[in-house]
Amino acid sequence: MTVPFPELSAGRIRAGNVSVAPDGTAYVVPSGMHERLRGAVLSEDDQRAPDPKVDLALAGWASLQTDGMTDRVNVDAPDGFANATVVRRFARSHDAGSVVVAHHPSGEVSRWTDPAAVTLPEPSE
Repeated sequence: MTVPFPELSAGRIRAGNVSVAPDGTAYVVPSGMHERLRGAVLSEDDQRAPDPKVDLALAGWASLQTDGMTDRVNVDAPDGFANATVVRRFARSHDAGSVVVAHHPSGEVSRWTDPAAVTLPEPSE
């Protein structure tokens, strides 16, 4: 699979949307381009949900986004997503005051009012 977006560089995260592949590689995905990423990740035969970020989470990808109008970071992530470091880094880069992580397919939602306190459980084996 070829990802049509650049990898996230080290340092401050200026992008408002970042997607993390199952292998841990993070990509800058411009706003509105998650459908294009979904097209690269899923086959034509895969059933599609209305929200491409949900489809990506079900395929093992996490999507981090901030809209710049609130001080919150929203994350759609697969169950078992444990990369709290990238979530905290993203939140810190955007001066976020809170973080919400929605897990798929379980539907569990976790919230933190202190982004530095974000912890994600290690996947059970």
